[in-house]
Amino acid sequence: MRDGQVAIAATLLRGPDHRPADLFAGDTAAVLRGLRVHANTISHARLRALEATFPRTRDHLGAAEFNRVSRAFVDVGGAQGRPLALIGATFPGWLADPLAADLARAEWAWLESYHAADAAALTLADLAGLDEAALLGLAVRRHPAVRVVALSRPAAPLLDPGLARDVRALLVARPDAEVRLLAITAADVAALDMASEMSPLGNLIAHLAEMHPEGGAAVAALIAAGAFERV
Repeated sequence: MRDGQVAIAATLLRGPDHRPADLFAGDTAAVLRGLRVHANTISHARLRALEATFPRTRDHLGAAEFNRVSRAFVDVGGAQGRPLALIGATFPGWLADPLAADLARAEWAWLESYHAADAAALTLADLAGLDEAALLGLAVRRHPAVRVVALSRPAAPLLDPGLARDVRALLVARPDAEVRLLAITAADVAALDMASEMSPLGNLIAHLAEMHPEGGAAVAALIAAGAFERV
């Protein structure tokens, strides 16, 4: 079965002249009709998957324009070799409209966060009872569901009406079952980057204190958002 699927995929990619002689029954005209139907079915499924993955991007561009750029993306092979759930991975980079690209990157980050590995998020309650030395030495790392999205345009309110137009970075987090979008600062982004590997909480507080009046409060806000894994 798998060999047949590989042969069909190769035929669709390289053309009917490259099909194995025993792959299909019937004359060449019948084979071409079958391949055309199969290709159209796959193309339609990919277009529907892109619509489902990027609904806000589609709303921004309009149905007709979104369909046009989606078809172009599929036609040049942007979805080639990917399962339907993953065909949108490079789609944001295909979009010429900067605002649409921001929306698409945020929507893809949301999907990645939703499907990320489960892990218990560090909570403020976990810090209760720790003395100063234990608190500053507590090892933390970024939660596997966390994504950071830089925005070049005022896309945030189109993703969440509660976000301001001047937001330039978003935290995508999933501390429980629900994916959340939160506005963050450049200092927060740097702190999350530091925590991509295990890092003492004190280091993050000291780093944020350089940019915030209260480094501890900034870290507390990230913890409350579910940005760190409990390890």
